[in-house]
Amino acid sequence: STGRDRARGFTEALAARGIEPDTVVDGMYDTNEAKRHTREIFGRSDRPDAVFVGNDHMAFAVLDTLRFELGLRVPDEVSVVGYDDVPIASWPAYDLTTIRQPVNRMVDATVEALLGRIEGRLEPTHLQIAGPLIIRGSARKPEVFN
Repeated sequence: STGRDRARGFTEALAARGIEPDTVVDGMYDTNEAKRHTREIFGRSDRPDAVFVGNDHMAFAVLDTLRFELGLRVPDEVSVVGYDDVPIASWPAYDLTTIRQPVNRMVDATVEALLGRIEGRLEPTHLQIAGPLIIRGSARKPEVFN
């Protein structure tokens, strides 16, 4: 599934850099679950300094919980990165750093694959289409990159 692919891509990218995530949880693409997990994870003494969230809507719930319930400063105390780049992500209230879904390229590739299969000129294939990181104000540059 797309969610599993995102999680696997995230953990593989970290592993390639010698980093193991502190905590990986399944928010089930539900904002209430995202809030619950945020309270639980950030209620610990060893809380993380960054969160990658499986989609932007859950990231909004994480941001609201961090800022308004837990009183944490984003990005000074914790960075938040979402996935999708929905229009609200660019609103000043969220200013969410996110990974953009390249929807037009995805649609084009899907149509080409379907037509290729129907016409008998393409075999089934697994295609990955990378999306760009859209840098906004919810994440700070890691110190290791300074």
